[in-house]
Amino acid sequence: MASNKGKKNWVQIGGLLLMLVVFPLVSWYYLQTGLNYRLEARAEQQAIANVPNQNFSNYNGEEVALDRFKDYLLIGHFYSESHKDKYLPLLTKLYHQFDERKDVYFVTFSADTSMSAVVNAKQMLSDSMLIDEEQVFFLNSTEVKALSSALKLPFEERNMSLVDNSLLFFADSAVVKGFYDIKQEEDVKRLVKHITLNLHPLEEKDIIFERETEK
Repeated sequence: MASNKGKKNWVQIGGLLLMLVVFPLVSWYYLQTGLNYRLEARAEQQAIANVPNQNFSNYNGEEVALDRFKDYLLIGHFYSESHKDKYLPLLTKLYHQFDERKDVYFVTFSADTSMSAVVNAKQMLSDSMLIDEEQVFFLNSTEVKALSSALKLPFEERNMSLVDNSLLFFADSAVVKGFYDIKQEEDVKRLVKHITLNLHPLEEKDIIFERETEK
């Protein structure tokens, strides 16, 4: 009997240690790890440039002002034919990852304003099942070069150009926060992390409770 009682006491002590020491330490560790992760991600981002309010023509003929995205998250790319095979699959993956969000937009810019370029843009989006006129845009304008300069895309330091460009840029509330090379897996992971950590709180509909007599 004494032996069983002793075992019971040790079990109780062990349970108390788990509740009072181990569980709080584990919880603290995971909270601290999550906090460090967020702080690291924030430190990786910086205010690089403001997104100017220029007007562009979308592939569907709609006129789009960049001011439209000023309160949201924007993932942009200056289209480069030489990197199409990497860009379109990545765009598709990102779109399906965030297509339920109302604060994330995907915008491709092209300096080719010819009718054939517009038709090709629509066909590319259609082939990739990316026809979503609320979230996915393919904008054409002769002002694309000026825009890339305004956004401070690091073409020279990356040995790139407007026609040989594998960079995506990420902007939050009309401020460019980072550039990401679609050829680099770590860059793509970093982009997803930055998008996720900057998602805006979703507005919840007010819950209306009906009185019993109204049901």
